[in-house]
Amino acid sequence: MNLEDRIEKLESESAIRQLKARYLNACDHKDAAAMKACFTQDAVIDFPPLGEFNLESLVDIFTQMAVNTPITDVHQGHNAEIHIEGDKASAIWNLGFATYNPDDNSFRLLSSFYHDKYIKTDEGWRISYTRSEPRAIIDGHLKGTGLTAKWIKD
Repeated sequence: MNLEDRIEKLESESAIRQLKARYLNACDHKDAAAMKACFTQDAVIDFPPLGEFNLESLVDIFTQMAVNTPITDVHQGHNAEIHIEGDKASAIWNLGFATYNPDDNSFRLLSSFYHDKYIKTDEGWRISYTRSEPRAIIDGHLKGTGLTAKWIKD
């Protein structure tokens, strides 16, 4: 691989990392338009246990579950393994996720893998496919000066 190709690959990896950060930050900011802009129009989203759906359905679900609620979310993507193949790419990300609902003092801690596919478009890299693979889920409630939690199994 020549120097120009190596630089292009590094730039693509950097752009995909920035794209994933924009997506995760848009989720935390409850910014449906910014979140939607991270995807291709024909993207496939597979988020068990919610199911598989298209981009418009993702925006609808996101609006119902996040935007129109007092819930606070924190998404943290780590340990990306990104593979570039020309104008297409794939990646596996480790997601650390926490959510808090002040209405009932409930929280969820979740660990999952994202399995993503990307396409380089005229507007830059976009997510064309994403699948979440839940690994560990802890649900709990804050109570007085303590908390209760339970481990959720498959």
